[in-house]
Formats: sequence, structure tokens, C-alpha cells
Amino acid sequence: MAEWYVPLSLAFVLFIFEIPTRTFYLAALGLSLLLVSLIDLLAAPSGLGAIGWFALFAVLLLPVAEYVRRALRNRASTDATNIDSGQRVVVVRVTPNTLEVRYRDTLWQAELTEPVPVEPGRELQIVSRVGNRLRVAPFSPTSH
Repeated sequence: MAEWYVPLSLAFVLFIFEIPTRTFYLAALGLSLLLVSLIDLLAAPSGLGAIGWFALFAVLLLPVAEYVRRALRNRASTDATNIDSGQRVVVVRVTPNTLEVRYRDTLWQAELTEPVPVEPGRELQIVSRVGNRLRVAPFSPTSH
């Protein structure tokens, strides 16, 4: 395919559509098309050869896009968890297995990191967050 500008143009269209989605899948396909346009410019393979190159690059780059997407999502989740560490919560309800605490005007499920008696109204501090469950403990002497 001597028209190297066709896959190049499609690559830029995919890059533009990737911006609002932020999934990296369209970026991987756009990069595949960008590489195909470079091959077309340098070697000028036949039409089916260009499709084969695109398929090969897509198969190689889509798993990389999935890895990058997951790595960034996990990092963002970890960063958000660190923001909550050390914040105060108030115990609203005590059940045999969990606590219900008020944090940021919302009720959260929580678990104690150490076995201590708690009653409604007691203030605790967040140690960490696992998913949508807070891990809490009594205030340490230096933090209160």
C-alpha cells in the first residue's frame, strides 16, 4: 500500500478519540496504525501485508494497553487510600463483626486493627482503606 498517509490519518483520529476515554486501547490501535504507516512509507507492502502488520502490532500492543490501564488505576486507588490515612471517624453503630462509622458525612463499614472496646460516639482514626471498607484504630498518643 503506497498510501502511507491513510493509516497515519487514522492513527491520529484514534489518538484524538482516546483522549476522552483514557482506556489506552484506542492509543494502542493508533500506535499500531502509526507503525503500519511507517512500514508503508519505507517498504510499501501490499494491501494484505499492511493488514497483517496492523494485526500483529495490535495483538502485541493491546495487552500492553491493558497492563498500563490497570497499573494507573491501581496507583490512583492507592493514592486515594493514602489521603484517608490518619483522618478521624466517629463510631455510629457497633455490630459483632464490623463497625459503622461516619466519615465525610457518609456511613462506612469499618473494622478495627486491634481488639479494643468501642461504643457509639467514640472517635477513631483511619489506618488504611481496603476497597470500600475502612480499617480503623484508636488514636495513638502522638496523633491526638
